[in-house]
Amino acid sequence: MPRIIGFIILLINVLAIIDVWKREPTVERKLLWTIVILLVPGLGALGWYVISRGIINL
Repeated sequence: MPRIIGFIILLINVLAIIDVWKREPTVERKLLWTIVILLVPGLGALGWYVISRGIINL
């Protein structure tokens, strides 16, 4: 069971990083979000989707 959860988190992180590199206009923001997603697995990707979809405006 832990392997499945780990695989799902890995998949979500990869999809989030792909989305970051497609949507963000500047390289600095792309790198920043990529680092956040890699350092905080799961929560980094969740934060990206919440902020990029306009649910929370920063």
